[in-house]
Amino acid sequence: MKRFLPHAVLVASLIAACLPLIAVGAFGFFNVRDGFTIAPVLELFARADAVEAVANSAILTVLTVVVGYAIVIPSLVWMHLRAPRVLGLAETASLLPYVIPAIALVGGVNLVLRPLFPGIFVSLYSLVPFYVLMTLPFMFRTIDSGLRALDLRTLMLASQSLGSRSIGTFFTVVLPNLRPAIVSGSLLVVMMASGELVMAQLLLHQTFPTLLIELGQSQVRLAAALSFISIVGSWLLMAVMVFAGRGRSATGRATQFTI
Repeated sequence: MKRFLPHAVLVASLIAACLPLIAVGAFGFFNVRDGFTIAPVLELFARADAVEAVANSAILTVLTVVVGYAIVIPSLVWMHLRAPRVLGLAETASLLPYVIPAIALVGGVNLVLRPLFPGIFVSLYSLVPFYVLMTLPFMFRTIDSGLRALDLRTLMLASQSLGSRSIGTFFTVVLPNLRPAIVSGSLLVVMMASGELVMAQLLLHQTFPTLLIELGQSQVRLAAALSFISIVGSWLLMAVMVFAGRGRSATGRATQFTI
């Protein structure tokens, strides 16, 4: 009995997690007249505004990951090497997006900057700094945990003793060892950035979540179908990134062992 109890709990949890998703998919893709159909989804993506909304979300997500890690990784490496006493303060500061609501952040920045720069929020890319701030806790904690798992100072000294410069050591030694942390953090960042609604809606930009809200007011089945596609797509993306990260890590360990 004890042997089968964990498996029973796992199966029950999977059923509880999948049943609502199956119900959403059935509601979105089936109707009484046509049965199973994806025609409404195909018709939607024939529209330019729908394609633009999905493209905007994809662009914002990629830029959030790139810009966020371009700021967080060098900063944390420097703090771990040169200013370890600042790490506690930096960690506390990175948690501020949890405390400050998105609507307050956007409203405050809008109130201060719009009179000085009237067209600053017209561009879609004005959302990138907000998205980076929103996902900062995830990026900071994952990279900080990855660096704490490394003997960073010894790696840097060993690499420099072999003639490598600090920049070369950063790209050839530190970043490859941070790959699992980057992958796990990127999963969280992608989920948050691709599903963010409040900031895009307040700044009047068209993204995939705002498209879902608009469709939910008039085409409920289509909105349910798109929600099903986005959830399943997110799961598949997570699986691909996790297995890709494991495969590369295993290859790297095998190469080091051979050397």
